[in-house]
Amino acid sequence: MKKAFPPLLLAGLAAASLATISFLKSLHCRSNFFASPDSYTHLCYSDIPALFGARGLDQGINPYSDPLNSMEYPVGTGYIASTIARFSDDFLTFFDLNALAIALLFVATTLLMARLLPKHWPLFLFAPASLASLYINWDIWGVFAMVLGIYYLKQERFDLSGIWIGISIAIKFFPIFFLPAFLLYFFLRSRESERGTSGRSFFLYLLFTVVALNLTTAISHFEGWSRFFTFNQDRGVDLGSIWYALSLLFDINIFSLNLTIALTIALIALILLVAIYPKIRPLISAQGDPYELFLLASFLSLAFLFSVNKVYSPQYIIWLTPLSLLLIATRESNYRVERAWFWIWQIGEAIYHLGIWQYLAEYSGGQGLSEPLYALTIVIRIITLAGFALTVARVRLSLPSKEPVRD
Repeated sequence: MKKAFPPLLLAGLAAASLATISFLKSLHCRSNFFASPDSYTHLCYSDIPALFGARGLDQGINPYSDPLNSMEYPVGTGYIASTIARFSDDFLTFFDLNALAIALLFVATTLLMARLLPKHWPLFLFAPASLASLYINWDIWGVFAMVLGIYYLKQERFDLSGIWIGISIAIKFFPIFFLPAFLLYFFLRSRESERGTSGRSFFLYLLFTVVALNLTTAISHFEGWSRFFTFNQDRGVDLGSIWYALSLLFDINIFSLNLTIALTIALIALILLVAIYPKIRPLISAQGDPYELFLLASFLSLAFLFSVNKVYSPQYIIWLTPLSLLLIATRESNYRVERAWFWIWQIGEAIYHLGIWQYLAEYSGGQGLSEPLYALTIVIRIITLAGFALTVARVRLSLPSKEPVRD
């Protein structure tokens, strides 16, 4: 009798193959030195080669030493980029080395998803929007650390989980918005456990990031370190956001954007709290599954952030996809409905992926997409994401407290 093909080996080979296919679409841009509008027209734009010379990475200096031209990313990304730059003679070599690292991390992330979801990991692998956005930026570094942190959280190895979530925050900052989810998780766990790990484990999630990476850079290069925060605070309405769509469709210009976003978040959060709390309270009282509620709160937090933020970059989908699959695979009930909405949402993201590059091609002097049509792709993305988020939230909050886990 023939032995079954090892599932993890199959996942690794499939991930490597798709990462290679995704890289092949970058070859046209590489051969044309990532020139615009050609890179937009052929859907192979990447931030990576552009930042090699623009941020002094080619000079081998600390990416945060120049307060006026430092990396506009958290310190983890800056140090990853600057380390790879030391082995690069030019921006094409820099892109190639980064692409190799990204492909390896994509394979590693797929293997983690296969461990977490033995039956359903191909949904992560074949998600079209995330695969198309793989080489745009360094996000997969943070996503790998995030998924590894969730893997250890599921195993209740809180120290390792905290360290990896901290690394993910240091790379791309997004998991800092998991704070309410972690509070909920450790609160629920403290109610069903007498081991007293909740407080120490929770603070470890913050301690590693602050001490090991951010604090040291903040002390030595404060102005360069703080550029990520000041850049995002000072930036105006930008590509992909609902605010950008409103400006294109209705010529609405929001002057106090930070205040408007803060008030919008507060208002929507209050409405959701009023609507959802009656559903959450019985789950808390009945000691609902802390891990499942953590996944739900984490996904909704990022989905909400990406819907009201000043900017939405195409690669952000890489963060949402693994979270969504980990969430919908925790229950058997209504799985088909959630999976259908997952693909509707992925199609919406794919439409936006096509839209932004064709719009930028038009904006750069080529032939592409008009402003109203690009705004429409933004609206489609947000509506399909909202539909999926509302579906998984409704299902999770209406099912009994605990059911057998499929995977």
